[in-house]
Amino acid sequence: MKKVLFSMLVGVSQLAFSQQLISFETSEGYTTGNIDTQQGWRTTATGLSSPNVAGQTVSTEQFVDGGKSLKITKEGAFPAQNSPVVGAFKPIGSSLAYNNFTISFDIRITEKASTASQYEFQTIGNGQAGRVNVIRLRFNKTGEIVAAQTTGTSSTFATTTGTWNADTWYRVKIVGTATGLTYYLNGSQIYTGNFFQNYNFDEIAFVHDNNSGSGYIDKIAINNEGGVLSTKDDVKIIKNMLSIFPNPTSDILNIKTDSKINTVSVVDLTGKKVNVKLEDDKINVRSLPAGIYLINVETKDGISTEKFIKK
Repeated sequence: MKKVLFSMLVGVSQLAFSQQLISFETSEGYTTGNIDTQQGWRTTATGLSSPNVAGQTVSTEQFVDGGKSLKITKEGAFPAQNSPVVGAFKPIGSSLAYNNFTISFDIRITEKASTASQYEFQTIGNGQAGRVNVIRLRFNKTGEIVAAQTTGTSSTFATTTGTWNADTWYRVKIVGTATGLTYYLNGSQIYTGNFFQNYNFDEIAFVHDNNSGSGYIDKIAINNEGGVLSTKDDVKIIKNMLSIFPNPTSDILNIKTDSKINTVSVVDLTGKKVNVKLEDDKINVRSLPAGIYLINVETKDGISTEKFIKK
């Protein structure tokens, strides 16, 4: 009995670590200022026995909702770098499989110019010879978005169909499956390609090469697109009416909202996504096992999550 209970506790703990929402709000324990040491975050080291950089901050200057975001920006005491290495790093608890994860975040970059910084989202794990980058998604200073991948023994940055403009928020999503990595920008697929390095990872990073400009990061979701563990500070509520009926239901679930529905997804209470198809404003749930589910409805105004019961 003790072994069974211990296994259950371990499973719950791993689920809590693997499903995360980070919006840098006060309710999550964040305060305005240097991000280093806050909630496990660290910034770029400056040398042995020297303090880490202090200019990467929790900021109130820009945000998607709530009142704060992560700001990564030029460190005045640092020279420009050859590649993105200056920024903030966050251990995410239990290791995630490189071929079975979903990570998304909002990003806003202030400058697009030849003299501006380039920004990169990275995941980091243990390789054969130490810590290695597993994923690298780069926002070039020219407005291109490129993804690192390896084919055979050759590693390159592949150009995606995604582009970005200065002072504009974008929602990025990266999905790892057995067949490779798929990248989305504002809900639209921009690239599918090979893995960069086939290692599980336990850390994420937002970094730049320390030229001019700033980047803002908000609403990081790790295996949590449905907001299973979210609080009211983490969820962007649709501003118009949303209703689902009948609830409970045994076959068809109708969705009523004032805005056009872009996408719909359904997850069970473990966070596992289940297959459903949106037809007009309804989904067929006949094939789902009886139980409680969360439906996530995305419109131009945001994402709303409602609970329903399948009889």
